[in-house]
Amino acid sequence: MTARRIDQIWLFGGLALIALLIAGGWFMLISPKYADEAKAQADTQDTTIQLNKAKNGFRALKDETAKLDEYTEQLAEYQAALPVASKTNGIPDFLKQLQTMGTKLDVEVSGYSASAEEDSKDLTTITALPITLNVEGDVERVSKFIKQLQTTQPRAVLIDSGNLAIDDEDRATLSLSLNAYVTSTETEDIS
Repeated sequence: MTARRIDQIWLFGGLALIALLIAGGWFMLISPKYADEAKAQADTQDTTIQLNKAKNGFRALKDETAKLDEYTEQLAEYQAALPVASKTNGIPDFLKQLQTMGTKLDVEVSGYSASAEEDSKDLTTITALPITLNVEGDVERVSKFIKQLQTTQPRAVLIDSGNLAIDDEDRATLSLSLNAYVTSTETEDIS
């Protein structure tokens, strides 16, 4: 009976050892590999998400690059509307432009005078340049001149006041007080 008992002890001991080896193998070898695989999959998903974000960002930049010519034209238009402050602030060129516009519309633009600069109350980088001028001509042409002054010509101006006088021959004399604007912020010329 002792031999049988020794065989049973060896059998149960062997089974216990096998169970211990399986459990130890699982916890020491297999489980860490599963954890490493799970971490690698999570890292792969994170990298895929980052790659997709980068691709979308690149696509958006590519779309914006396609619009670069349009943006360059807008910048040139904005720089013409609001030039950088200088010694003359572009006033002589602006007054020549007004005279040329008046000639094209067959009105006489004269009596220019400019006052000292006034700082903007709302924007610290903007300065207003008060200008007064006289426009004489046919009522309809003077009206076209005013419309072009506010909409077509590139310089940013705001008419403060106007004094209109019409004589018996339907000729209008308009005295305008307006502000032309300049900025102290210089933008890069990318043309």
